[in-house]
Parts: sequence; C-alpha cells; structure tokens
Amino acid sequence: MAQLLRTEFEGRIWPLLKLSLWTSALTVLTLGFYRFWMKTRLRRHFWSAVRPAGTPLEYVGKGVEKFAGFLIALVILAFLIGIVALVLVYASFAIFNEEYEAYIVAALIALPLIYFAAYRAKRYVYARTRWRGIRFGLEPAAAKYALHAMGHLFLTLVTLGLLWPRMTFKLEKFRTDRTFFGDQRMHQGGKWTGLLKSFLPTLICVWVSAALVGYMLLREIANSWYDELALLPLIILLVCVGLFFYTRYRIVAVRYLANHKSAGGVGIISTLSFPRVLWITLAGYTFTNLLTVLSAFVLGAILSGLLILFYPALTDLGIFAAAGLSDGLDVAGSDLPSAEVTLFISIFLYMATLLFFSVFRQTFVLFPIWRHYASTLSLTGGEHFAHIRQRERDEAGQAEGMAEAFDLGAAI
Repeated sequence: MAQLLRTEFEGRIWPLLKLSLWTSALTVLTLGFYRFWMKTRLRRHFWSAVRPAGTPLEYVGKGVEKFAGFLIALVILAFLIGIVALVLVYASFAIFNEEYEAYIVAALIALPLIYFAAYRAKRYVYARTRWRGIRFGLEPAAAKYALHAMGHLFLTLVTLGLLWPRMTFKLEKFRTDRTFFGDQRMHQGGKWTGLLKSFLPTLICVWVSAALVGYMLLREIANSWYDELALLPLIILLVCVGLFFYTRYRIVAVRYLANHKSAGGVGIISTLSFPRVLWITLAGYTFTNLLTVLSAFVLGAILSGLLILFYPALTDLGIFAAAGLSDGLDVAGSDLPSAEVTLFISIFLYMATLLFFSVFRQTFVLFPIWRHYASTLSLTGGEHFAHIRQRERDEAGQAEGMAEAFDLGAAI
C-alpha cells in the first residue's frame, strides 16, 4: 500500500507581519534597492512554513543574485527595447504618419519576452528550493517555452477563447515535464479536456458580453447609441459573473493539474477548495483595504501634527494638514512649507500607503492562501523517496532579473 504523507503548515501571522513591515519599510527608505533582499527573506519565511511530512521546504536564494541579475537584464532590455522602439516609431511615422501602430507592434514583441522571463524566474526559484536536502530543478528552455506559449495563444484567439483550457494544460505540462526533484523527472498526466467543463461558464459570459458590445457598436454607427445604454448594466453583470467563474476555473485547474502530477512513483493529492479560497480572498482584501486606509490616516495625522508644530499657518487643517498639502490645497499665510517639503510629503504619503497595502496583503491574503494550499496537499508513494538521489546545483544565471524588470510576481 502506498505511503501517504500529509503536509503541515507551521507559519504564524504576527511574525510575518513584523517581517513584512520591516522589510517593506527598508525597501521604501532605500527607494526600492532593498526589494531583492526583502523577497528573499519573505520566501524563506513562506517556504519554511510549508512542511510535507513534517520536513520544511528550504529556500537558499540570495538577494545579491537577484540584484545582479536585475542589473544585467535591465541593461539588455534597455538596449534591445530602445533600439526596437526607435525603429518602430520611425517606420510608423514614415508609413502611417502616426505612432500608434508602433506601440501595438512593441506590445506584441514584449509579450513573448514576458513568457520568457516568467520561465527563467521559475527556473531560478526551483534551483534554489530544497526538501530533505534534495534540490529541485527546471531545464533551461525559456525561449522554447515562449514560442510554445505564443503558438497556443494564437490558437486560443483564433478559436475565440475555446482552447484556453488547452493552453493552460499544455503550458503546465511543458514546465512540469522539464521539472526535476533530485534525479527524478516529474510528469504531468491528465488531458486538457478535463479543464474544459469548468471553463465553459466563463467562455459563455465572454461570448455573450462581446456580442452585446458588438451590437451596441453597430447601433452607435446607426446613431441609436442612447437607445442601447440599457444594456450596460447587463454587460457589467456578465463581466462580474465571468470573473467569478474564471476564478473558480483557476482553482479547479490547479487542483486537477496537481492531482495528475507524479515523479518517480510519488504522486500528489490536492483537495483545494474554491469556496475557501474565495472567502480568504474577499475577506483578506477587505481587511487589507480597511487597515491600509486606517494606517495611512493615522500616519497622516501624526505627520500633520509635526507640520503644524513647524508651520502654525496649517493649524486650521488640523489632522488633515499633511493630506491637504499632498493634494495641493492652498492655505492662506506666509509661513508655509516650501515646494520641496510639499513634494517630499506627497511622495512619502504615497509610498507609505503602498507599503501598508503590500504588508497587509502579504499577511491577510497571500499567507492564508498559502496555508490553505499547503494544508490540502498530500503526497502518495512516500516509500519511493528513499530511491531519489541528489542532483547537481543549477546556477540559473541572471536569477530573476528579467522578471523583476517586467515586475512579474511582485510579491514572493
């Protein structure tokens, strides 16, 4: 009988809140320079909380690797995109006397680069992840993956979205079949049609919404636009319903794909719950937004008190002095902050608000979702782990540099 290994989650909210707050503050104070070390420390915290069979995952990446890779990627991208942009803008003006076509072509060129960067980032994360001392790994195939993704995206567009589940399955299979745990290659089983049923409600909402928008545009051409404005609430409703079903589809897809993965006799069992993830997301973001507003208000009040202490002319604004300056309000009086001080306050409040949102999102959205993912995951065939051997260290050069340049995976 196959040995079943359950996954535990040992993380706590308050240590994460303190770590996230401290590292985010350092990131803001260093104008983003500390971002690479922040992500490293957060990953170590998240990884160590996930414990299959009671043994924690390890993340051994380094902030300096991410920073060096980012600098290299930034130079390369700036050079390539700069030259390409100049050529496209010149050609667009020469042919069409406008630059809009150049922007469209540039976006089409950037799309495969995003897939390329995402694959390289995942390869680096795998190369720096261990369990029971055994390394994970992902074969170097970023360029092939980007071409693969663009091909499936083209088929999806041609079929008006019908083959989106096929793209989801094929891209996951591409990555999984090139993933290793030690010397054992992983395999993605199942069929893409197993995802089709859960995607159909989303597809129907998209098709109906698109048909209604097309109908409204035709009526607008016929000068009957105002007669069809009554369709707008229905379109908005369909979009919301479509987003709901797409969220459900993503959870179902993760669960289906996980349940059909294997490596050297070891399999995965996932009982991921969509209602639970939906509740965590809604409650977490509600809590995050409320705490962000409250924290920004308290910080603004403290800053207002300091401003009034040095600039008495702001007394009439009270606790809203800092917010008033950042919004550009005019205040009568000669003893007022200089333009430089006003600019600093505006930037500080803006960055602080982003900091609060990031910290609370890490703590009350991402953390509970990770906990649910981990607690609903089990491994089968535990007796086969004894036969898995170590693999050589993958350097994964340039780390996640290009993904950082595109700002992919802004959290962990």
